[in-house]
Amino acid sequence: MSFTSRRVTMADVANASGVSIGTVSKALNKRGQLREDTRVRVLAAARELGFEAPAAEGNHNDVLTIGLVTSDDIGRFSIPVMYGLEDSFGPEQASVLISNSRGDLVRERHCVETLASRNVDAIVVMTNLTGPRAPLPPTSVPIVYVMGHSSDPEDMSVVVDQVQGVLLALEHAANLGHQNIAYVAGPRQDYSARIRAEAVQEHAGAFGLTLAGDRPLYGNWSEAWGRQAAQMLRQRVEPVDIVLCGSDEIARGVADGLREANIVVPHDVAIIGFDNWAAAAMNCRPSLTTVDMNLEELGRAAGARVLEAIGGNSRPGVDAQPCQLIVRDST
Repeated sequence: MSFTSRRVTMADVANASGVSIGTVSKALNKRGQLREDTRVRVLAAARELGFEAPAAEGNHNDVLTIGLVTSDDIGRFSIPVMYGLEDSFGPEQASVLISNSRGDLVRERHCVETLASRNVDAIVVMTNLTGPRAPLPPTSVPIVYVMGHSSDPEDMSVVVDQVQGVLLALEHAANLGHQNIAYVAGPRQDYSARIRAEAVQEHAGAFGLTLAGDRPLYGNWSEAWGRQAAQMLRQRVEPVDIVLCGSDEIARGVADGLREANIVVPHDVAIIGFDNWAAAAMNCRPSLTTVDMNLEELGRAAGARVLEAIGGNSRPGVDAQPCQLIVRDST
């Protein structure tokens, strides 16, 4: 596991005294209305367990403090995850501290070590890159990995079920009566781009769909690549009536490229994206049908793992969370 010699937390005191974490906080901080026998019971359990309240200045009323270490510079992925993480606790149960690793593994380790030394109750580590990643050294507090899962099966990880998301897109295409699809992917070396493209190749036939050229078109995560891919598809002899894309940015570029060639979406060719990133999906013309990774749900699932871990009931392994399809005008 990713923690050693776990310190006693408020969750432990709550379990021992048979009350909620919020009640423990009120008893320890001498605030709120509590029955005297409840306050005495909580304080006795805290003494027996050897609980030491965190010495964080100006933060005495916080019940739990969760560190979120992310490599997401613009908040596109980390902010929804943070919202979900906060929602997994009550409004008076936790605060989330964010630290940006900037995609640097040395900085990431430093952020984690610093947060652990400040007596946070748990740490959530999130990267923009999906797929397996090297585990961090053990710390005194639980670590939950999000998006990119730890290669150590004893660690706790919460990820997006990207293959399930692709299946939703394929099913939607088939239900609309489409038969000939193209897939425009991101960079081949990127785990997300590759696993989504491979899922299309593997499962398209099961939905009665034929993949143009029998292979995806790999490029990069950009609208410019989407426009270029649209031009490439227009030059092919194979018929295409729907284009699946590895991201919403790519899909928006494809839509622009088709419109420039007077191809009407979705009347002539339909388009499906991936991510449900509002900046691209809602500003696409027409608005984009896309696979939503449910990032807030991902944060809530991570929060559930955190609560289990600080309560001494950690569940190792990878928890794959489902996507959902958001249908808009492009199909």
